[in-house]
Amino acid sequence: MTPPAVVADGVDQLDPVYMRTQADYYFSVGEALSLEGNHQKAVESFKMVLIYDPESPQVYLRLSAEYVKIGLLTQALENAESAVEKDPKFVDAHLLLGGLYSTLKVYDKAFKEYETVLKLDPKNSEAPLYMGALYAEQKQYDKAVGYFQRLGQSENFSTPYLAWYYVGRIRTEQGGKAHQTAAEAAFKKALQAKPDHVESVLALGSLYAKMSQTKKAVDLYQKFQREYGPNPRLAEILAQNYLEDEQYELAAEQLQIVESYSDDALNAKLKLSLIYIEQKKYSQAIAKLKDVLQQVPDSDKIRFYLAAIYEEINQRSDAIDHFQQIPAASQYYGEAVVHAAYLLKQDKQVDEALALVSKALEKRDDVPQFYAVQASLLDEKGQYHQAAELLTKGSKKFPDNVQLRFFLGTMQDRLGDKQQVVESMKQVLEMDPNHVQGLNYLAFTYAESDKNLEEAEGLVRRALSIEPKDGYVLDTLGWILYKKGKFQDSVKVLESAHRYQPNESIIAEHLGDAYRQNRLVDKARVMYQKAADAETDQNKVREIRAKITSLSDQEMHLSGRKPASDSAGAKANSPRE
Repeated sequence: MTPPAVVADGVDQLDPVYMRTQADYYFSVGEALSLEGNHQKAVESFKMVLIYDPESPQVYLRLSAEYVKIGLLTQALENAESAVEKDPKFVDAHLLLGGLYSTLKVYDKAFKEYETVLKLDPKNSEAPLYMGALYAEQKQYDKAVGYFQRLGQSENFSTPYLAWYYVGRIRTEQGGKAHQTAAEAAFKKALQAKPDHVESVLALGSLYAKMSQTKKAVDLYQKFQREYGPNPRLAEILAQNYLEDEQYELAAEQLQIVESYSDDALNAKLKLSLIYIEQKKYSQAIAKLKDVLQQVPDSDKIRFYLAAIYEEINQRSDAIDHFQQIPAASQYYGEAVVHAAYLLKQDKQVDEALALVSKALEKRDDVPQFYAVQASLLDEKGQYHQAAELLTKGSKKFPDNVQLRFFLGTMQDRLGDKQQVVESMKQVLEMDPNHVQGLNYLAFTYAESDKNLEEAEGLVRRALSIEPKDGYVLDTLGWILYKKGKFQDSVKVLESAHRYQPNESIIAEHLGDAYRQNRLVDKARVMYQKAADAETDQNKVREIRAKITSLSDQEMHLSGRKPASDSAGAKANSPRE
């Protein structure tokens, strides 16, 4: 469409109504784009306005403001200067120009702009504050404070609370006890002038926190909310304080305030869910995390938390589902796969667990946990050779991973390769001389083969110096003493081991053996029975029951009686080798 034209003094000109309409259109578009946060396109629209209305100071001011938002300060300055040039009495343009000069540290020009504002508008409340701030920016703190104090005491200044607020801010920035005391007094004056000024409350509370007067800060925030109603900014700070003090109910109340003021208060919702978890309010935690997940469906962190709750309440299917949705690139992927595999194993789906971990290893062979978990599952299926091969591969890939090396040693033990067990455990101890499990395993391996018993005792005593209440380590020491023929000493140690691990079959059996060697037949029988009851391997159960039977023969031998079935007498079984 061709713009309508008019003739003036013999010269064709565009219709001014059309020009005004176009200018208004592009100005409206620029405002809308700015509200959407699309400042680059807003700049283009405001430039279009100037084509149709090149003398508008308001448009130059809007352009300047948009340039500030995208960080182009030189262009912002040029347009602010143009706005002032077009209208020397344009107060807002002088204010923005003063702010730009201040940002660029051209302080003398900034002062002149603010002085111009006050000449044009003597009651303007912004320019005096900016002038005082200029002193502070130049580190002229006492001059700035004096200026603001006079401003706060002036009957002609409409917002004295802001003057006292800035006095407090400056003294806080200076630091030190004397300045902190002065800052506290200034903030209190600000609140006397305007009790509902939340910025002063926040600043005073922050000052109390710096002065290690947390209770004063909390009391201040609580008082403000009682008198002026909930405030999300104060509520967030209060919630954090309550969380640190483990006052979860109070923290939850404050987080609910934060959440109520914003539909996308993700941080508050997440903290609320964690509080519910701490309080074991799992249904509420799940609901809150699901709410968060709707807003950020790709959040692997939230999904991991949700899966962990389902695991905690034994909803395994839901837990597995969410764990498996966590992507391979996530920092939570390793833990998610491990948890999912464990849950599948609990559901006796070992093959599915193996498939899951095998697939995970294909995606991420840089996660050492995967080698250990898959080896554990292979161990569960009795596939010891495959488990050992996998652990050998993992140990080569992660030569400094002590747990993989230790696990490899235990798998070599499964295969009966005692020499390799010893080598692996020695490597474990080279990597970590205080590895309790490695010390204990090597010591027990020596004891079981009746070799290096002195070295074995030294190893296990070192382990006990680190973990003196470990029942398994105590069992190893007791068994070494037994092997050395110190039966009375072995009883003392093995009884202690049994107290720490009363349901462990091998410890009960060892204690039974020690009792038998000390001719405590009744005690041995009771302990063997406990060992048999706790044992899951039926072949081992038969071995233990054979020991119980042999006790009857030993008892009759000790009393001089002979069983009717054996006129030659019965011989007691030898100690377990």
